[in-house]
Amino acid sequence: MARYKIPKLKSSSFKGWTFVLIAGTVLALIAIFDRGGALPTATSATGSTGCQLEVVANELNVRNGPSPQAATVRTLRRGDRVDGTRVVTDGFRELTGNQWASDQFLSPLPGTNCA
Repeated sequence: MARYKIPKLKSSSFKGWTFVLIAGTVLALIAIFDRGGALPTATSATGSTGCQLEVVANELNVRNGPSPQAATVRTLRRGDRVDGTRVVTDGFRELTGNQWASDQFLSPLPGTNCA
């Protein structure tokens, strides 16, 4: 097994803009790989309602009522799967837990009954 030796860097290597550039690059790479730690409940569709939906928008706000003025309770990302009901009010579909999301950005999964 090969051993790699990491050269010792001088403290003068990380002064001023050099440090900012290196730190910024490292933080940008971390942000790319860790997209904010989405809540595990966002993709926890169990099929308990018979209607499973997939988010087709980059981000979709889930609200506490069927209105764009209702408070946002969480945000889903493209590809997240959630359980919903067949109830659609004013363009908002009811999800489990009395939460609502814009129906135009939710696509029913094949084999589920969302109509």
